[in-house]
Amino acid sequence: MRAGPHVTLTKLRDNWRRFVDNHRSMAELAACPSNELQHIAQDIGLSPAALKFHSFGHLGPSALMPRRLQQLGLDPAYVKVDRTATYRDLERVCAACKAWRRCARDLAKDDVQAGMSSYCLNAFTIDTLTVDWPRTPKH
Repeated sequence: MRAGPHVTLTKLRDNWRRFVDNHRSMAELAACPSNELQHIAQDIGLSPAALKFHSFGHLGPSALMPRRLQQLGLDPAYVKVDRTATYRDLERVCAACKAWRRCARDLAKDDVQAGMSSYCLNAFTIDTLTVDWPRTPKH
């Protein structure tokens, strides 16, 4: 079944907004004095080079990785707070991934398992999180 024109226009608008926001963010980051860039990077636990890499990369760490976690039954916000170092590692690995377009297609089709069994570089870490995920106690 094909998406209607409203859905297509909404997706196009959202993609354009993300592009503009990313471009604006990249321009702001590029304009930062080196000492300010150092402070920003230090505040979020990255080197200045890693901060630039993450800022100029694809949307995997900010959109796809949290979506993958959510589709697997994990709360990305909870993981980010409860397992901060692990979450940062997931973001770093995701940012280096070359299969992000395939990931986006699979997640859009709600086929989270395709990546977990073939191309997702974070599969092992996510599987470990899934096994360790707190379960609701049975009464």
